[in-house]
Amino acid sequence: MSETPNHRVTRTHRPRRLAIGFAAAVFAVVALAGCWSSDQQTNVDLINRARSGRVQLRGDDLAMKKAQAWAEHMARTGVLEHTGGGTKLSTTGLGRWCAVAENVGVGGSQTIVHNAFLGSGPHKANMIGNYDRVGTGVAYGRGQVWVVQIYLRGTC
Repeated sequence: MSETPNHRVTRTHRPRRLAIGFAAAVFAVVALAGCWSSDQQTNVDLINRARSGRVQLRGDDLAMKKAQAWAEHMARTGVLEHTGGGTKLSTTGLGRWCAVAENVGVGGSQTIVHNAFLGSGPHKANMIGNYDRVGTGVAYGRGQVWVVQIYLRGTC
């Protein structure tokens, strides 16, 4: 008789263990799919608020990695420049796209840099332009925040 209660306990816990294992696996896949920092997500959110009434941009993994690496490079070197050096955007490592643009900035906070982009015609045009994906990079160095935004449109 003692086997039956133990057997039932095992059976009731098994589905629960499977459900917990499945939930953990789903969480891991979702977390790894969008492997960017909260600062990068904050920047995406600021961009999407500026796009009110327009299609919201979704984060692009390749562009996120490229933008973050470049923001860290600028913070290390103290040189504000596009990913191709100087004023030229490098599209290497961005996958397939139909149109691409980039904003780079430095300032005391993400909000300050964001507002500077909004106050600049060409930067604001990128921010609210006909793009569907974005990659953002945010790094801290030299007492400043360094921001990179890479905009992509996948279809022509």
